[in-house]
Amino acid sequence: MSLRKFAATVAVAVAATGALTATATSASAEANVLARTVYYSASAYSGQADQAAQIWSSRSPNVRLVRGGNATIRILGTSGGGSRAYPCGLGCATIYIDSQDIARGHNALRIVTHEIGHGLGLPDNYNGVCSYLMSGGSAGTSCTNPYPNAQEAARVNQLFAGRVATTVGRSDVYDTANR
Repeated sequence: MSLRKFAATVAVAVAATGALTATATSASAEANVLARTVYYSASAYSGQADQAAQIWSSRSPNVRLVRGGNATIRILGTSGGGSRAYPCGLGCATIYIDSQDIARGHNALRIVTHEIGHGLGLPDNYNGVCSYLMSGGSAGTSCTNPYPNAQEAARVNQLFAGRVATTVGRSDVYDTANR
């Protein structure tokens, strides 16, 4: 191969690689721009709230949970009545984490992540299966899994992609009593 043909081949490869890199970077930047930011605050269980926000943000790229701002998801502590979420629309909820649930052996991070799931549009699924985050307390105190499964993460991702408009307006309790 002549030096001229070699240089031309390298130039084409560099141009193609650069174009692919630019396209991937553009797609990545576009995905970040399209992600909907949901602000949260936590006056209780702050560390768990930060971890739960990171979990949801990493599993559902169309939503990004950020502490501060004009928080639409508010996490508060309570003693008695069960951990629960009062959704007020997609990306909006007042959440109460019951210290008695924690004292009975339920995992605080799992509870916080579960309740945030309601603020992100997911209903309960009391099937008792630990791999379902939205199974809540029905999975028992031995279940410490704080991660949404693929179906749960995909549903949140779909909701925040704007394909489905939804408003969740019911009260939810992390049901630990019926085990």
